[in-house]
Amino acid sequence: MASSFLTWFWNERFWLPHNTTWADLRNTEDAVFAQATDLWIMFPYSIVLYGIRILIERLIARPIGRKLQISDVPNRPPAPNAVLEKVFYSITKYPDGERLEGLCKQLDWREHRVMRWFRRKREIDRPSKLMKFSETVWRFMFYVTVFIYGLYTTFQTDCPTNTRSCWEGYPDRQHLKPLNYWYYQTELAFYTSCTISQFFDIKRKDFWIMFAHHIATIFLIMFSYSINMLNVGMLIMLLHDFSDVFLETSKIAKYTKQETFATIGLISFATSFVLARIVYFPFWILYSIWFDAFDVVGPFPSWYIFCVWLAILQFLHIYWCTFIVKGFIRLFKKGGQADDERSESEVSDSEEDVDVTRARTESQGDGPGINGVTLRKAHK
Repeated sequence: MASSFLTWFWNERFWLPHNTTWADLRNTEDAVFAQATDLWIMFPYSIVLYGIRILIERLIARPIGRKLQISDVPNRPPAPNAVLEKVFYSITKYPDGERLEGLCKQLDWREHRVMRWFRRKREIDRPSKLMKFSETVWRFMFYVTVFIYGLYTTFQTDCPTNTRSCWEGYPDRQHLKPLNYWYYQTELAFYTSCTISQFFDIKRKDFWIMFAHHIATIFLIMFSYSINMLNVGMLIMLLHDFSDVFLETSKIAKYTKQETFATIGLISFATSFVLARIVYFPFWILYSIWFDAFDVVGPFPSWYIFCVWLAILQFLHIYWCTFIVKGFIRLFKKGGQADDERSESEVSDSEEDVDVTRARTESQGDGPGINGVTLRKAHK
């Protein structure tokens, strides 16, 4: 039964171009090819990578954060208040307009005090700045390392400058090299661990969008590896790691109160994001997959699925880009100072005046934005 299912699932006419069989991609003494069975090892690799993350956060990031005097004080709950707790749990966590005025009159409190109570109530279970800083340091170290490695690996081919060359000799003349193997396994292990740890990490506003992004990324990595689309697969992974380096740099600068560097990092992130994912990705990579591959290799069923998933990925890029544009509008309105809320898509409002602004903004129908905006990556 199992063998029959596998035979049906790995049908050559679905997965491979015409006139190509799995026998053409078997390893020999002269050539090694990517095998779908290699992907199972991603699970132990993801566990190892998560262990490395824990070590980096505890042994490197947290000591650095303490030395820089980044706060590790847990959030304190506000004083019990029956009236406000009833509103918080049954009506809204962000009182605005007439409701806010009514609460102020009922309790004989100023608006500032009511908003502070709601802010502290929302932040009871939120992580300290030191914890967020530690997670950011880990991601920064990972992205820098894997980007440099991927840059070296990808430029062993001509794909970055000539995307049509990605399809030359596909699939039986694109051999698997150790550099390619480890690049794929590292990226796959990272996104696998992120998909699981996302439920335990700092909660962000784009939680489900990011979850969908991780699933799409894992599928695309596994798909391109299984059918030996290594050249274009590596190029796509490299492109997504590029802008993430600047994002994490901006957040580290923000946590260490280096506002100028935080703003520079934010501008660099936005610029690299647009150039890599809004310009290069659709007009070079997607064009090459949709047209060059069609001409050189010819269409086959799994190729169509690959195109659809890449289109979904591009939709997510456009979705995040709208937040980037809104963020820059608010950035310049504030005089060019980067906010933590812009660079980190967390459900966290750290200042009382932000609470007031958010309540008023939402009451005007502007959605969940505050005096900043989500600029969370795609990443990958």
